[in-house]
Amino acid sequence: KRKKVRLNYILAQIYQYSQDYSLAQKHYELVLKSNPEYEMAFNAKMNLARSLETGSPDTKKIRDKLLKMIKDEKNKEYLDQIYFTIAEMDMSNQDTSSAINNYVLSANSSVENNSQKALSFLALGEIYFAKKLYRPAKTYYDSTALYMEKNFRLYEKTNNKHLILSELVTNINIIEHQDSLQRVARLSKSEKNTLINRIIQKEVDKEREEREAKSLQQQLMYQSRINGGMGEQFGNKTSGGKWYFYNPATLSFGMSEFRKKWGNRKLEDDWRRKNKNILGEEEALDVQKQDAPSVESQDTKSPDYYLNQLPKSESDFVKSNDKIKSALYQLGIIYKEDLNEIGLSSDNFENLFKRFPEDKQYAPLGLYNCYINLIETQDAKALKIKDVLLKKYPNSIYAKSIDSPYENLERLSKKYLAEQQYKEVFSFYQRKMFNQVVIKTDTIVYGEHKDKLLLLRAFSLIKINEIKKAVTTLNKISNQDEKAFKEAAYILEALKNPSKMSKANELADAGSFYLYRPKNKHMVVLVLPKKDVDITYLKTLISDFHRQKISNEVFEISALLLGLDQHILMVKEFADLQESMEYYNLLLEEKTVQDALKKAEYKLASISLENFPEFYKNKDIEGYYDFFINNYFKIK
Repeated sequence: KRKKVRLNYILAQIYQYSQDYSLAQKHYELVLKSNPEYEMAFNAKMNLARSLETGSPDTKKIRDKLLKMIKDEKNKEYLDQIYFTIAEMDMSNQDTSSAINNYVLSANSSVENNSQKALSFLALGEIYFAKKLYRPAKTYYDSTALYMEKNFRLYEKTNNKHLILSELVTNINIIEHQDSLQRVARLSKSEKNTLINRIIQKEVDKEREEREAKSLQQQLMYQSRINGGMGEQFGNKTSGGKWYFYNPATLSFGMSEFRKKWGNRKLEDDWRRKNKNILGEEEALDVQKQDAPSVESQDTKSPDYYLNQLPKSESDFVKSNDKIKSALYQLGIIYKEDLNEIGLSSDNFENLFKRFPEDKQYAPLGLYNCYINLIETQDAKALKIKDVLLKKYPNSIYAKSIDSPYENLERLSKKYLAEQQYKEVFSFYQRKMFNQVVIKTDTIVYGEHKDKLLLLRAFSLIKINEIKKAVTTLNKISNQDEKAFKEAAYILEALKNPSKMSKANELADAGSFYLYRPKNKHMVVLVLPKKDVDITYLKTLISDFHRQKISNEVFEISALLLGLDQHILMVKEFADLQESMEYYNLLLEEKTVQDALKKAEYKLASISLENFPEFYKNKDIEGYYDFFINNYFKIK
């Protein structure tokens, strides 16, 4: 009998998955008639409700049963699934408003079932996404990403959409934020003060309300201790004695308090560590402080906190406008490439011209992209945009690509397409959307970025564990782009040795020859031409500098040839990046050394002992120096 119930349940699921709803209902009903254990009976009822077709006469009857189940005490831990099922029935009957309410109730009712919470948030995100309400959609996708397990079948697709919406909303926020800052900056002094005082008053009111709520909570906790536990206070008789862990009411209260502070943490080692998917309130606050704009005053009740964020000089307004231009362009790309919203894409591209007609970079670029969009959608407005582009920016590459002879048009179009493809793929790679990178590089527009695109494809294949395909892709990279070719050779070598696989993954993640590991041992290197500096004399000067200024430390000074024309002088070793950078700054300030170097074009840098062999083997002076500048000056 038990096996028969289970087989009927499996058959019902298969029919439901195949959208054969009548047979699915038949087998779910057979399951229920067999008097199965409660959990199977509950799930059969939920799936039976979800398998009802639109307009089914049984809809009202089943819905009433589900609402009755909500009131049943033994279904308390299943409320999230019941509300979710009702919401699914609402969606089937095209009652979106009711569905939203029930999905929200489902998410709020879910305590331990993170999978159900994730599905409820995902359903809400999809509703708002379909309505093109991208801000609330992004909020619900944020919540979905927090609760959804990475091995869940919908994770990759959901995460990709979450990243797209995050970037979209980030750029929308940049535009609105910069516009509002500029508007406030142009107000009179008295208007500014009135506005800022109103904001400060809201902060004061908010803090007062929080203090009152905390005080009330402490009173309730004190009262519960006097009454011997939370149970009696809320009219629930608790069992098991006075000890905390025998009292389910105090346990529930404690769990609630824990979640307020730490968020939803798994029971595992290092649970307090900040690098988790779900942050508690205090950690979220820490992140906000780190990401907050650098202003002189961080006191949100001080007028200076707000005044310091406003643009003042002409250069401040230029920087603010640059952020707006970049964000408008990014919105145009995201709407077109990621969301297939050609109309919204064209609006943002056209806004670049309308708002910044004198800009020689973004304005013609915006018009060109708008023109391409309108041509694709066969919109008659394309001719008007073309005329504006040709008259306003006749010497731009975009005007020439539209109005030049066919052979020149083909050449310019290929160059433009190659550039656009590389920017788009690199954007996906930066956002860790590796599956999208692979899809977008199935066909590559051959041009100057071909090898770089192949490298990004290979890196992405490594990140999704498609190692064989990655090797095939790496072998296609030519020596036309020397840097990409060397990097491909290095990764291929690492992939052959399983012990180097983790490093290969790190390099793929970093997209670089070099790894940023600040805790590793370092050295300071000085690269200089042979003909301009006496290397022996320079070593003596540095030794004297050590003896006079840092005699408590012992460093090794050595020199090597780097190619035929350059020396490399090495000072080692330092315990970590911080220590090496302290020495780097001291050496820059040492007058005797700088006097000896003033006629030479030299490069001074800190480098980890791990990165040095790769740097020395490839004589990669410019490449490593770029890595050094971009990474080592993040430290305070």
